[in-house]
Amino acid sequence: MENRSEHLLLISDFSGYGTGKALLLACSLAIPQWATAQATRDGDKPAPVQVIAPEVKPRSIQEADIDAEFFEVGAFAGMMTIDNFSSEPLVGVSAAFHATEDFFLQFNYGVTEAGLTSFEELSGVNVRLLSDSDRDYSYYDFLVGYNIFPGEVFFSDSLTFNSAFYLVGGVGNTEFGGESNFTTTLGTGFRVVLLDWLTVHVDFRDHMFTSDLIRESQLTHNIELSSGFTLFF
Repeated sequence: MENRSEHLLLISDFSGYGTGKALLLACSLAIPQWATAQATRDGDKPAPVQVIAPEVKPRSIQEADIDAEFFEVGAFAGMMTIDNFSSEPLVGVSAAFHATEDFFLQFNYGVTEAGLTSFEELSGVNVRLLSDSDRDYSYYDFLVGYNIFPGEVFFSDSLTFNSAFYLVGGVGNTEFGGESNFTTTLGTGFRVVLLDWLTVHVDFRDHMFTSDLIRESQLTHNIELSSGFTLFF
């Protein structure tokens, strides 16, 4: 095509076309070549990558929070293993004051009744170390608690409950066998907040006091495992 354009411009009768007509003819021959080259360059460019945005749907959950009140009252039931005696059902009441998000003060009162010792069971019905009234076992204590592992419990994709694993320790008094004994209590517990005003507890406690009912004065360990509900107000 370029040779053809030069040939037309250099032919002997070039002057017959006139300068303007010659330029117009040259442009008409060059434009198709330029368009073809531009299309070739455009065709060499890679097609743009289409970015697909993922459809992320936020999960909605129902989470129970502790209400703004700081006082808590409730009841519990479980089992008490009295040292040198059998394990018997236990019932009681509790109250707590949440001083901060981590620390709380707790009061507990529980009652149960001791069974027979192994010696009494082997000796028969004629041997009883304690009267029926002396077998009544009751205690109260004042404890300081610390929420060592606050967290959450997931029951489903849309149902979550606040929870806490806590430690408790304190002192109190135990009435048993006709004696009143100063008692030291240590334990742990796990709390789940079902509603903003309702919680469920599972507690493990060791009530320790010195007693000489069975043998010479010794430190006894009386183990409590209980569970209960409490209300915030």
